[in-house]
Amino acid sequence: MGLLPLLRMFGALSLVLGLLAGALWAVRRLGVRLPGVTGAGGPNRRIELVERVGLDGKRSVALIRRDGREHLLLLGPDGPLVIEAGIIRDDRDLAAAQEQAQEAEARRVAQAEAIAALYARAEQIIAGVREARRGGEASFAALVDRARARLPARPAPPPVVTAAALIAAKRRSRKAA
Repeated sequence: MGLLPLLRMFGALSLVLGLLAGALWAVRRLGVRLPGVTGAGGPNRRIELVERVGLDGKRSVALIRRDGREHLLLLGPDGPLVIEAGIIRDDRDLAAAQEQAQEAEARRVAQAEAIAALYARAEQIIAGVREARRGGEASFAALVDRARARLPARPAPPPVVTAAALIAAKRRSRKAA
């Protein structure tokens, strides 16, 4: 084996190892974690990270929950600093949580109603096709046309005004004046 292929091989190996080291440094520096992974512990853990917000490049605020109580920490290069300890949810927090739950329930009900309306429309189309089949229609297009004729009419979409139409109207108004 010659010197040039050997140097090329070691150069490629050092490049790959350098890229891996750079990726590891970036992951540690930026604090990248896998989704859903917050550290060691199982389903019976007593501590969890509720929320973490970056303030600037060096400092962030973390809200952790331990045994049902929340603690607010400032994390920075000087070390962690406890801002507030033993936070207990009050009536305002509970009211906000209930309001969010009611909004989510209202969205769920609206989605269920929209899905029910789509199913009802599909049932109307299917019933029309079945009735058209019984009437002896031969082609699929004839079946669909007959089914559509039995459905309630949809409102017409609003007219679309294009830029060309606006320019033409402006020219006409200038000529008229």
